[in-house]
Order: sequence, then structure tokens, then C-alpha cells
Amino acid sequence: MVLLSYHLDDAHLVVELSDAVDLDNEAAIERELLRLMPCCGPSTLIVDVVTPLLTARALGVLLRVRADAEQRGVSLAVVARFQTAREVLSAAALNRILRVAHTLAGAELRSRGCLPGAEAPEEPRPSGLRERLKRRTQGADGPGPGTRAVGPYAATSLPRLPRER
Repeated sequence: MVLLSYHLDDAHLVVELSDAVDLDNEAAIERELLRLMPCCGPSTLIVDVVTPLLTARALGVLLRVRADAEQRGVSLAVVARFQTAREVLSAAALNRILRVAHTLAGAELRSRGCLPGAEAPEEPRPSGLRERLKRRTQGADGPGPGTRAVGPYAATSLPRLPRER
């Protein structure tokens, strides 16, 4: 079996997995992935799962190839383009082990050790506890009457801070 492969750049080799892995082609796909895995040159192998059907046999192949890649000092990342493939990988708890990403750019970041959400910009987070509590207790217009529960039935899980005047 011949798998389509190409170089993304000098350090990343992409191999497309376009067929569902079953009993008939499992060994051939694994041999081809191991043959394509670089012994020198690119330090990352990205398996691009182009099929929405990700079988248990495919997961086994990916895990065995990952173990071999680890022994060779090659990083492995998986691109799961379809939601069903991502759900299978998530249900099998393999997102971190196989460095699963949605896109090739995300897989490139994951191969460098970046976190899964690295390709999407994050919202700025409040710096400290006091800022988070202010945001939680203030309305859109700032502090005002009735924006904070008081009395014997008020939420006691939040620490009480004196109001600024």
C-alpha cells in the first residue's frame, strides 16, 4: 500500500491516511508508516487522518507507530480533520498521547510542545483573585446597589471584600 506523503518544511513530514484501517490493510499501512518515518532529517511525522472513519485498528497502528517514533527520536502528531475522528480519539483518551490537532498548522504547533489551544487567540484573563471577584460581583456599569447578594442567605463561597468608596 502506498500512502501519500510530502514535506511540510525541513522538519515536518506529512503522511495522509485516506483509507479506513481494517484487518486487510492494517499491516501494510503500519509497514508503510514505519518505512516513511525518517531516521534522519525531519524530526516530526504528522499523520493526516483524511478519513472520517477511525477504527480501533487505526488507533492500534497509530500507537505502535508512536512507540517506534519515540525510540527513533521522532515526534509524532495526528491531524484529525473530521469531528467523528476527533471524537474517537477523545473517547480513547489519546488526544495528548498522539498530539491531536484539527489542522496541519495546529499539528506543527503540537509537535513543538504547544498546548492544544495555541493556534487560537485567548482572551486576557484577570490577574488576581481580587480582579476576578470584582468582575464576578460587578455589573456592566460597575458596582451599584443590588449587584451583590447580602444577608443570611447570601453566597458564602465568595470572600466578602469591603466596597471601595
